[in-house]
Amino acid sequence: MVTDVPHPAARPAPVILVVDDHEASRYLLCVTLKHAGFVTVEAHTGEEALRRAHELPDAILLDVRLPDLLGFEVCRQLKADGATAAIPIIQLSSSFTSTTDRVEGLQGGADGYLVAPVDPEELLATLQRLLNARASARRQSNLLDAERATRTELEQANALLREQAIILGNVRDSVVVTDLRGRITHWNHGAEHLFGYTAEEMLGGSTARLYPELDAAATEKDLVSILDGKDYRGEWKGRRKDGTLVWVDIHTTLLRSEGGEALGFIGVAKDVTERKRVEDELRRRADFEQQLIGIVSHDLRNPLAVMLLSAETLLRRTDFDERTKKHLSRILSNGERASRMIRDLLDFTQARLGGGISLERTALDLHPVVRGVVEDQRVAHAEREVRLELSGDGRGHWDGDRLAQVLTNLLTNALTYGPAGTPVTVKTWSTDTEWSVSVHNDGEPIPSDVQDTLFEPMRRGPGTGDTSSRSIGLGLYIVRHLVDAHGGTVSLDSAAGRGTTFTVRLPR
Repeated sequence: MVTDVPHPAARPAPVILVVDDHEASRYLLCVTLKHAGFVTVEAHTGEEALRRAHELPDAILLDVRLPDLLGFEVCRQLKADGATAAIPIIQLSSSFTSTTDRVEGLQGGADGYLVAPVDPEELLATLQRLLNARASARRQSNLLDAERATRTELEQANALLREQAIILGNVRDSVVVTDLRGRITHWNHGAEHLFGYTAEEMLGGSTARLYPELDAAATEKDLVSILDGKDYRGEWKGRRKDGTLVWVDIHTTLLRSEGGEALGFIGVAKDVTERKRVEDELRRRADFEQQLIGIVSHDLRNPLAVMLLSAETLLRRTDFDERTKKHLSRILSNGERASRMIRDLLDFTQARLGGGISLERTALDLHPVVRGVVEDQRVAHAEREVRLELSGDGRGHWDGDRLAQVLTNLLTNALTYGPAGTPVTVKTWSTDTEWSVSVHNDGEPIPSDVQDTLFEPMRRGPGTGDTSSRSIGLGLYIVRHLVDAHGGTVSLDSAAGRGTTFTVRLPR
């Protein structure tokens, strides 16, 4: 059990540690908190946050994307450290906003998870709720400590528990007390609500009735460990009175007399059935996506590769008339389009599974890569003009195949959505530390509301241009992930009179 170190009496207000490497965001958070009457301290890295947390602030606002450690890892370390485990942590992020990210943050120990930019009222309400909950937990912990200190024998402990029945009756968690032989001596309303049995049905009985599938030998081993002074924490599968399944997070500690004599066990259980259901659903979904990857990688790619190879072979023959060659070219073009879709689907699934898209960096010159992609698109879109302007030094350490994929997606989009008869321009330039490439097409600008979601999956631009080659809406999503994996940035400029330009900047 972690004992909170009391704050000095002179502390005028709760102290909040604000962790964010972005100075402007950190400043706005601190101003909001100060106006609400809080005292703030700041940290801009994960390591600094770990150090400052040992000053025992009342709560921590923790950004997920930090320059040295992800906020998920900082949170796990703080919750694993007995000195800081009780500090409420609210994780904030404008990048990690998916359900998977929220689940990871909460499973890592975060007490709240908010998407930035967060509404000040929501932030303050969440913070105040956690501070109130922590104060209530501290009062409850102090109450239990007081009970342990004043018991001299089991009968006195039972009497004291009965005197606290009203307080414990308002506790939503299940609180069950047993003697050293495992007989139940106290059963609160939380336990009745959780398991469906009344106190009259359970007093004097055994908790084995609640957990019929529990390994008796393992339970005996845990009890021996608790008698040695070690608290137990785990998740047990139980059965309610009506036979339905219930999962509980249970914390069991030894009940001692004032003189240190072991009197029994106190078990506090929290219903985590819904959380387990969500975890199982996420696990099943991940398993399905892994199976889907296998199906797409093998069962679809292999026959498609055979089709493409056959079409390419037939196109080399000279005894076909122009009409036949045109049909073969369409087969080859659509097969390559299907291959790109499969590749994007695989990359999308890989990114969603949380592992990120893998890279194989090598030393290379990107200018030949850009030239090759442009030539391929010129062949595929013979009716369109694709201009290429190479400048600067294209050398660095990158994954050439992945960056060819980035440029192919951007150039395909420009040719698809740009008006027929207008050119598409690809430019490169560089500095000593950075290499950049832009893809520009003329035409009507992308509406601002579409720009806001253009890099999200299954999103596409306005329905203009050649719709026959339009994708499933993953191209720009994949572009962003691949550029992020290289440590770079991708930006969009689209306005009336300027056309649309996507710009990728990569560190060498």
